Amino acid sequence: MKAILLIVILSYSALLHAQEVLSNLVSNPMLKSKKFIPNKNKSALTLPFFDDFFYSSPVADTYLWQKSSVFINRTYPINPITAGVATFDGLNKDGLAYVINMANPQGDADTLVSQDINLSTVNTAYFMFYYQPQGLGDNPQVEDSLMLEFKDSNDNWNVEWKIAGSSFYEFKKIIILISSSDYLTNNFQFRFRNKATLSGNYDHWHIDYVKLDEFVNPIDTSKLNDVSFVYRAPSFLKRYEQMPWIHFKNNKLAEMNDTAAIFLRNNGASINVDYQYNVFENNNQIAHYPTLGASRNASIFDYDSVGNFEYKNPPISISSSVFTSLMPDSVSFLIQHLIGTGQQDNKWNDTLYYQQEFNSSFAYDDGVAESAYGINATDAKLAYQFKLNRPDTLRAIQMYFPQMLDSVNHIPFQLTVWNNNEGEPGSIIHQQEVYPEHTKDGKYHYYYLDSVFQIIGTFYVGWEQQTNDLLNIGLDKNKIANQYMFYNVGSSWNNSSYPGAWMIRPIVSMEEVIVSSVNETRHNFLIYPNPAKEELTIISRTANNLISIYNLQGILVKQLYVSEAESKINIADLVIGMHVIEIKNKANRIFQKFIVK
Repeated sequence: MKAILLIVILSYSALLHAQEVLSNLVSNPMLKSKKFIPNKNKSALTLPFFDDFFYSSPVADTYLWQKSSVFINRTYPINPITAGVATFDGLNKDGLAYVINMANPQGDADTLVSQDINLSTVNTAYFMFYYQPQGLGDNPQVEDSLMLEFKDSNDNWNVEWKIAGSSFYEFKKIIILISSSDYLTNNFQFRFRNKATLSGNYDHWHIDYVKLDEFVNPIDTSKLNDVSFVYRAPSFLKRYEQMPWIHFKNNKLAEMNDTAAIFLRNNGASINVDYQYNVFENNNQIAHYPTLGASRNASIFDYDSVGNFEYKNPPISISSSVFTSLMPDSVSFLIQHLIGTGQQDNKWNDTLYYQQEFNSSFAYDDGVAESAYGINATDAKLAYQFKLNRPDTLRAIQMYFPQMLDSVNHIPFQLTVWNNNEGEPGSIIHQQEVYPEHTKDGKYHYYYLDSVFQIIGTFYVGWEQQTNDLLNIGLDKNKIANQYMFYNVGSSWNNSSYPGAWMIRPIVSMEEVIVSSVNETRHNFLIYPNPAKEELTIISRTANNLISIYNLQGILVKQLYVSEAESKINIADLVIGMHVIEIKNKANRIFQKFIVK
């Protein structure tokens, strides 16, 4: 009955006083874009069965799993065994609520079913996994549950373990010994299921490090013999997750982090661990840490003794020259983090990647929302602080309004830009009336300014709302930017009290307007199809091209560097209509129109 209680609580709170409100999401766009496609022609797996969910895909590995509606992620767990968990909630395999039924929203929700596994060759097997309620998500209630079931030789599913809902606690280990002939078959299966509120992204459980193997010695279950990364790789920027390249270049020392926050967890393995990171641009390595030698060795003791290990004595240093490029406007760097461990250590969770983007937008968030944020007060204001390193032109503001049960896309608000007044929003320098655009695919909506203007130094973007409806901007709980997040429900500005980062990104560019009467020169390159929907193929006579795409207002909406003469460009995030593509290299600068359908 969580959904009913939430509405009652929010309504009562609104009567008491205006406040910030955090709301659970009702969909998961990452599961909408990536489908779990079962591998139906799979022969039985042999032991050991193992999955620690240390992969970038949001869906489970079809080699190991026959059926799945869970969300694989690195953003919801707290202190996981390795970076990556399977999250159970009230959303189905497509990332949508199971039932929009406020009268009876609680019931069977997610399922994760293994492939057939051959256990006929062993006398005793052990099944091991770790679980955690809530994490950075929603805590399951006492009427909610997580359970583990085994399928016997008569194809009956039997509950072998079950836990009732609770608020957050650290990951706990569960071990089950399997010796019954009903399970030691050549087509054994197991499955996890949860009961939850079925009307949204509620009642989170996270499981990690699922292992099934022959039981030989008690030591098999006491030590994992594994050192792993714990969280996603960090941005190398001090303030932002990403920012425009030109602004970064203008003040590298201030924008670069001095050190990288890398956390490792030793799960009963050797304490001698080597670490290194490498930076690549266009597949070419341009930087390496440590400066001397292939790697840096450290003694990392067991998690039960010291908790997560962070490099502090000394920390992992980041040189201010780690990012160098000849690109004038936008560039992307791939950062690879590696650990070297003992021969018996699991190797598949020893490498992390991070894509450091520099384009035309400033961003504090990582692009993934865990909640939605709103203010339930008429005339409330929300302002986000950004800082330029040179004068620039503000052209658009990206906002992510996640899809919610109650759409407010018919309620206008004033998109607002303020100047700076001693560290707080000052005078309004731009306003225009717009409407929330609730996207279903997790992508940001572009609000193009009806008049472009130059800004200098610190500025703020956000809104003034005209009703007490919750506009519900996406909130990224993994990035903390509260010192730059301001709200006002009366006469004074306050920092937001909810840890996270609003998903609002201003776009700046000094690029001049490209008029719609572009003279199209086609003989030096070919683009197809035209019109295009999701992907554009570009064939040029030369390699190493800077590709820029503009809308007909002359605003840069996408830019990337391609090293090959033939390349494919993803345009699924572009709005429908006419665009202009520019291909620039040392010899030419050529334009052509194309249509996104």
